[in-house]
Amino acid sequence: MKQSGRLVDALKRELKRRSIAYKEIATRLNLSESAVKQMFANGNFTLKRLDELCEILELDFSELANLARQGREVLEQLTIEQEERLVGDPQLLLVAYCVVNHWRFEQILDKYNITEAECIQRLAELDRMRVAELLPGNRIRPLISPNFHWQPDGPIERYFRHQVQGEFLDGDFNGKTAELVARSGDISHHTFNLLVQRLQAAGTLFDDLANDDRKLDTDLKHGTTMLLAIRHWQFAAFTHQERQRT
Repeated sequence: MKQSGRLVDALKRELKRRSIAYKEIATRLNLSESAVKQMFANGNFTLKRLDELCEILELDFSELANLARQGREVLEQLTIEQEERLVGDPQLLLVAYCVVNHWRFEQILDKYNITEAECIQRLAELDRMRVAELLPGNRIRPLISPNFHWQPDGPIERYFRHQVQGEFLDGDFNGKTAELVARSGDISHHTFNLLVQRLQAAGTLFDDLANDDRKLDTDLKHGTTMLLAIRHWQFAAFTHQERQRT
C-alpha cells in the first residue's frame, strides 16, 4: 500500500474511533458531505486539507504519519494483574475512567481533587498499560477498542459486585433522573433468550449514545450508570418453603 493510502486509512480509523461522522467533517470544512466522502474514497487530499483534518483530530502531521506507519494498536482487555492494579488504587481507577470516556487533561483537573503532577503520574502508568497515550502538551489519546471488555469474574467485575452494585441499587429511584424497572414471572426459554437480546440491544444503544455525547462539554453531561440484568432466580424466602421432591 502506498504511503498516501496508509495516511487515509489512519485518518479513517481516527474518525471512527472518535465517532466523528463525514457530516461533521463537511460542516467544519464548509464542504458537502458527498464531497467529503469522495475525498476519502479517492484519497485526494491537499496539504491544506490534511492540516485541517489533523486540526479537527487534534493531531500534528508527525503523529498521523506515525499512526499510518505502525497501524492502530488498540486494547481489548487488560491482564488480571493490571485490573488488580486499578482496583488497588482509587485515583488510578478514577483517571482510567476519565480516559476511557475521552476526558481531556484539563477537564480531569477541573472536576476532581487531583494535582497536575498526580494526574500526569497516573496517565503515565496508563500509558505503560497501553490504555492510553500521553502526548506532548498533556494531551490524551485513549487506546481502547470498541470491543473492550473486562476479565470475566476478574478484579474489576468483582469490585463492581462488592463495592459498586450494592451502593447503586441502594439509592433512590423515584426522582426524575432515575428509573428502576423490576418484573418477575414464569417464562419459557424462548422468551428468556428474546429478553436477553433486547437487553444487549439496550446496552449497545447506551454505548452508541454515550459516544455521541463525547463531543459535549463536561458541564452538559452527568455520570450515569445503567444496570441491565436478568437471570433465573427466586427469592430465598420462597425457595425455602418449596416442597422437597423425592
